[in-house]
Amino acid sequence: MCIAAPAQVIEINKEDNFLIADFGGARQQAKLDLLPDVEIGEYVLIHAGFAIEKLSEEAAKESLEAWEELLEVLEEEDIEMEKARNERFNQ
Repeated sequence: MCIAAPAQVIEINKEDNFLIADFGGARQQAKLDLLPDVEIGEYVLIHAGFAIEKLSEEAAKESLEAWEELLEVLEEEDIEMEKARNERFNQ
């Protein structure tokens, strides 16, 4: 299974057929073969080095909010696991 998070297009190089997209501060290059009409500012999903789907701004923001919630839960779980691990070693 593959999970993709929305990324906002920040740069397009038509000559070399790629874009640069921003994932909340992390940047990734992707080929434009499947989305030749994408524009700067739009949101895309990237898989295996290709921009594979354009998203509306609303859909992208909903997805990003869901990702933020998931990451918060995972971070809380990591903290709880670390506490449990420390308690075991300090007994």
